[in-house]
Amino acid sequence: MNDNPSQALADQLQSSTKNVDVFLALQALSCAAPAVAFEAITTFMRSAPANQLPLARNALLELADRAPALLVSATLDEDAKVADAARQALLIRPSNEALHLYLRMAKSKSVDEACSGCMYLGRISSPQARAPLFKALGHRSAAVREYAATSIHSHADEHWIADLLEAIRTLRREETDKKKDFGEVINTLCSAVVQKSTHACLDLLMEGLHDADARVRGTCISALGRLGDTAAVVPLIETLEHPRRGMPRELRTALVKVLGELGDTRAIAPLLRAGVTVAAPALGPLKAQEAVPELMAALEQARTPRDADELAEVLAQLQGPGESQWPRAGLRTASLQVRRAAALQLARTAPQEAAQHLRAMLPQLCGGDAVGVAEALALMGSAEGFEGFAKALADDPHHWNASAVAYACQNLRGPQVQALLLGLIPGIRNEYVHHVCKALAAQGADVLPALIAAAQAAGDSLRYRYVMALAEFRDPQGAGLLAPLMVRRNPLRDAAMLSLSATPSAEASAALAAALLQAESPADARLITETLAKAATREAIPDLIRALQADLATEEILEALGRLGSLGDQAVVPALIDQLSSPNARRRQAAAMALGQIADPAAGAPLVRLLLKEFHLEVAQAAMQAWLAMGAQDGGALDGLGAPGTRAFLLASARQLRRER
Repeated sequence: MNDNPSQALADQLQSSTKNVDVFLALQALSCAAPAVAFEAITTFMRSAPANQLPLARNALLELADRAPALLVSATLDEDAKVADAARQALLIRPSNEALHLYLRMAKSKSVDEACSGCMYLGRISSPQARAPLFKALGHRSAAVREYAATSIHSHADEHWIADLLEAIRTLRREETDKKKDFGEVINTLCSAVVQKSTHACLDLLMEGLHDADARVRGTCISALGRLGDTAAVVPLIETLEHPRRGMPRELRTALVKVLGELGDTRAIAPLLRAGVTVAAPALGPLKAQEAVPELMAALEQARTPRDADELAEVLAQLQGPGESQWPRAGLRTASLQVRRAAALQLARTAPQEAAQHLRAMLPQLCGGDAVGVAEALALMGSAEGFEGFAKALADDPHHWNASAVAYACQNLRGPQVQALLLGLIPGIRNEYVHHVCKALAAQGADVLPALIAAAQAAGDSLRYRYVMALAEFRDPQGAGLLAPLMVRRNPLRDAAMLSLSATPSAEASAALAAALLQAESPADARLITETLAKAATREAIPDLIRALQADLATEEILEALGRLGSLGDQAVVPALIDQLSSPNARRRQAAAMALGQIADPAAGAPLVRLLLKEFHLEVAQAAMQAWLAMGAQDGGALDGLGAPGTRAFLLASARQLRRER
């Protein structure tokens, strides 16, 4: 090694003309002492041709991590190229030392520049960013305020909560006074209060329950719920029963939810006084058995299916074994809606007992209510379930009922289900086709022969529906049926490709390898190979290597080999090393990138040999990155080759300086 290697590197940089040599010199210099490296790189930039400036900018990125103070001063350099490169490096690698740069940006008259400044203030850890960010919440531009709020969210901790609440109040007043909308900013600040509050903030949050602003009250309620401290239960109950500032519906809903999450039974009586329709979300988590009669009455009066489902979910949390408890208590009511919910709940724990009730009520039901009961019966293996589906489809074969039946079939299996779903595909409304597709995919490989036959028989106007269904399949056992669809311009080829690409497995690899042997055109072979690369597991490595040698889908194969290697399969390394000597530059680059993912030291020497003679910049960049990723090991390839002025000197210097750091 030269007595003054850094100076020798600087001299070699100035004398280099080829892009690869410039790149390697800059890479080595970026590992040298920061002051020397900075001086050499910026000196080079002042006279470098335009096509080599990006290489110098990349070298400065290393210094942004190691010596950001040097770059901060360079942002004011008289040479615009140096100043701009230093600034960009500090933006790509934010640093506390660059605080004053970000502050200058945040104070800019340009809105875009001010937004960027606020964003970068959020990416550093300096406590000096706090005051400027809160000040930016009053900026004339709503966009700047949003960036400031996002950065505040990233910085905030328990010591910021008081300031955050005050900022929310200020913005809410400004919204009212100036008729402006700061909803996004306020949402971000409220989220920060909820997520960053700790038990040290408990008194502050409980005080906020009586704030003049409803948004502040709601935020404090949510924060108390997240903390889970039962000390907040009594203040929350008082707020529910005696609101000093009014109680908007959204606020009351949030308060009830939090009381349920806190799990303190002291809240049950006040919640029941508020009424079960209001208190329902909390009664389930609180196990309020005394609320069952009132909840059943509310379920009987429910006006919409959604309301009924929500009340049934609450009752499900209160189930018990007794005759007077839910669900058996619900079976004795006159309300069909209550009995249906009770029977469906009972079906989960006592299916045989529930079956007689479900069968009895099925003829009285229609629409989605009937489908739910039919699904429960079908899950028990009862023929009445499919009769219920048939009745629902007779009433509405293409719309709501058809969609509900398809959705229910996602939980069912068997030939009857498969036949039912295949019958739905042609006629169901477009917006519900995806329900049928998902249900068919859930059936697994058993349904594929019938589905493929139906797809091949379908006309052009309907085939896309079958293509959608086939593309949903993820069962490896179906690979042997799907892979043959990828040859001879089969109209179902795209569906098979989408399915197999998303099903990495030994079965998919084997089926695609077999299909590749049947390919009749280069286009078919390439498409199958691309799919094989995406679905490949270690079993496919020999087939991928053979396809690579046949020059099929090179980039996809190399990417797949890199992925497999990074997962620990070293069997791919020799094939990738072979590609480093390919006459095709794109192959060499892709192979180097894949080796970088694997980081096997065995590739060190081949990569060095490539770097010593490579003249394609993109290849050299990929190879250098890969070599450094594996610890710059060369296996002796650089022994005796370190004379200044040579590439070997650049590589040896990079290796030595990197080890000394």
